[in-house]
Amino acid sequence: RIATEIWPQWLEEAGATDPYERRLMVAEAIAADIRANPPAGPFIIAGSTGATPSSRVLMQAAQASPKGLVILPGLDRSLSRQRQTIIAETADHPQSSLSRTLLELNLSPNDIPIWPDTDLSDSAAARQKLIQESLAPAAETADWLDRLDDLSAGETISAFATKALSGLSLVEAADTAEEALFAALALREALETKGQTAALITPGATLARQVSALLKRWDIHVAPSGGIPLGRTEPGAFMQLALSWAQDTGDPVALMALLKHPLIRIDKAALSRFERNHLRGPRHWGDLADLIARCPVKEEAKVLAPFAAYAEAAQCFADTSTPLSGPDAVATLIRLIDALTEDESAAWSGAAGEAAARCLEHIAELTEDLPTLTASDFSDILKHIAAAEMVRDTHKDHPRLAIWGPLEARLQYADRIILAGLNEGVWPAQPAANAFLPRKFQAALGLPPPEVRLGLAAHDFAQLASSPDVLLLYAARREDAPALASRWLLRLQTLAEGALGSFAHAALSPLPERDPRPWADALRMDQQDTNLPSARPLPRPPVTARPNTLSVTRINTLQRDPYAIYAGTILRLKKLDALDEPMDARPRGIAVHAALEAFESLPAAQQSTGHLHRLLLEKLKHAGQPAHLVLAESASLARAAAAYITWRDTHIRDRLMHWEEASGRMELQIAGLPFTLTGIADSVQKNTDGQYVIVDFKTGAGKTRKEIDAGFEQQLPLLAAMLRAGHMRAIPAGPVRDFGYVSVRYRFEAPQLTHGMEDANGLADQALDTLSRLIEAYRSPDAPYLSVPRVQLRAAYIGEFDRLARRAEWAGDTSDA
Repeated sequence: RIATEIWPQWLEEAGATDPYERRLMVAEAIAADIRANPPAGPFIIAGSTGATPSSRVLMQAAQASPKGLVILPGLDRSLSRQRQTIIAETADHPQSSLSRTLLELNLSPNDIPIWPDTDLSDSAAARQKLIQESLAPAAETADWLDRLDDLSAGETISAFATKALSGLSLVEAADTAEEALFAALALREALETKGQTAALITPGATLARQVSALLKRWDIHVAPSGGIPLGRTEPGAFMQLALSWAQDTGDPVALMALLKHPLIRIDKAALSRFERNHLRGPRHWGDLADLIARCPVKEEAKVLAPFAAYAEAAQCFADTSTPLSGPDAVATLIRLIDALTEDESAAWSGAAGEAAARCLEHIAELTEDLPTLTASDFSDILKHIAAAEMVRDTHKDHPRLAIWGPLEARLQYADRIILAGLNEGVWPAQPAANAFLPRKFQAALGLPPPEVRLGLAAHDFAQLASSPDVLLLYAARREDAPALASRWLLRLQTLAEGALGSFAHAALSPLPERDPRPWADALRMDQQDTNLPSARPLPRPPVTARPNTLSVTRINTLQRDPYAIYAGTILRLKKLDALDEPMDARPRGIAVHAALEAFESLPAAQQSTGHLHRLLLEKLKHAGQPAHLVLAESASLARAAAAYITWRDTHIRDRLMHWEEASGRMELQIAGLPFTLTGIADSVQKNTDGQYVIVDFKTGAGKTRKEIDAGFEQQLPLLAAMLRAGHMRAIPAGPVRDFGYVSVRYRFEAPQLTHGMEDANGLADQALDTLSRLIEAYRSPDAPYLSVPRVQLRAAYIGEFDRLARRAEWAGDTSDA
């Protein structure tokens, strides 16, 4: 009822006409005018199969015109009237639309003369017969061998198939990337023959863009005829970036994506400094104005000051849940884009700029009557329309090469045809499901079945595959999953095997001198020669360049990952933090340390669980942990704070004095050369018995006695050695009774690592001996700084410089490849 009653009633009340009905009305009006006033000149309809009622009405008018001419593409003139009737009812047959058209025009296929310039050679006729037969519906394939015998017309089936397959080749690619490379190489090879033209034809827009990009490596510009999505053009990308930034002006990723766009005029050097110094790492600011206010270097902050004013103009986008007016949102976005670009016309010039303007006009019309539109909805609509709107590249293409879709290829010609994307679901595409009108309703309304599009696609393929020089390409995998070759290729292969047996594969393979596969292999080999997998790095810097000062934590690094010492300390390299980086252990650890240090500095009367809990929340927020995550772990932190107070009162109840962030420096002589050991103890307690306890706070898991005994964790034993020898600043020398790690994370852990002064001093002596032997080993000029040399540490340790060491290449380690 919706389709047959309500919709027509609505059209009548609105004074409107269904577009398909209007198209038919226009065709009938033109046909009536032609019959009443026959044109003096030619009236030609070319390239149409008559798939729509309006096109068939115009064909009838051309028939009645004195100089009317209808040129039908790829008609199989061998069809009998009976077979023509059967095929007309078989929607997915390539001749189905043409058969229905001729029946409506009261014509048989053999009534139609052949166009004078048509190739009538034996090989061309054989190719057309074989392709048409390979596209027959599955129900008609039972007698294929008999049909091949009929088609061969007196010659042997093998001779007929060999003749038909001459000039046609089929290549399977491993995946879509290799398929694009094969297509690009085949196009490039065509240029080796003077005057030869070539065209890639595919319905896959992504594949077409990949081939276009690959051709640029040879400085060949060939844009896909279908164009590129507006969202991938400079103006289209800019308006999406501007809207994304307006929704959160402090978002460092959105901010840098916008400011690095070519349409933004800004001091790039100053912007780079600002990014490196203030935007990297966890975010600890709100909007852009807050970021600028927090920037300690005011000169650097000036680079973003103008954009804070622009952000105020886009406040309507900041709340993504509040309803807004679509036309007002479009107007605001246009003003924002004009403000961000010095040249107001820059974002709206050229074909892409005009398309961007049309896109926003279209959105304003679409959203005019949407009262519940939000900024998030507006952003989704903009992305969807920008992805669907295609913009034709205005750059001058190569005169002998082209990339077409099947529609554009219908009325064009090239010496060599490359058909790519021949996979099920791509070419042919599966008919889309119609939840609004089920199949039985479509038939009742007189609508054609969905398979009609399959028939039209098959007709396009038959036309193109019948060209003299054709390369067929498909991929064995698409989107990282196994893929099926097109049904057309499978049927063609079956026919070839039925006619040629074991020689079918050779008949369908390209000639050696025209096979893109060895060319692709040669390209890969060439790239491998210049980019061979790295050998394991064995840096051996001069002894004079090797560090003679290391902290106790860097001694641990030297044990676990010597290459990190080479890169970070000797080469002085520093890893660049990511934009809007999730808060990891390092900033979290700094925040927790700051909270505990502030807590220990409070008067004893204020050292309560509540105070410590509040300090932990405050320091984590300041470090950049999002407020919702701080709130989510508030209860866990409260429990950890209470457990810490209980442990502290139990184990350090006889504390006489304490020091926080106590630093130390110890001068040693190792292998005849001076070496300086430095370190900072998070907390040092002096008890009433004159003995010290060293505590190190961790926000991850605490260290174990097993790691200390193995020599991989020397931080606290070395600090103990420094303290007892009097090398901790402002702390007198004295015996160390105990040391240990206190883990403050979602739960509280305080494992005991020593069992009295004798044990603590034994571990300190052992650590000093290990340190001496370690530094002495690296005083040898032959000692290399290896990347994570101990395999037992690899599972739990990810080196900061693993990528620089290219570990994944030489160790077969893909954990961080």
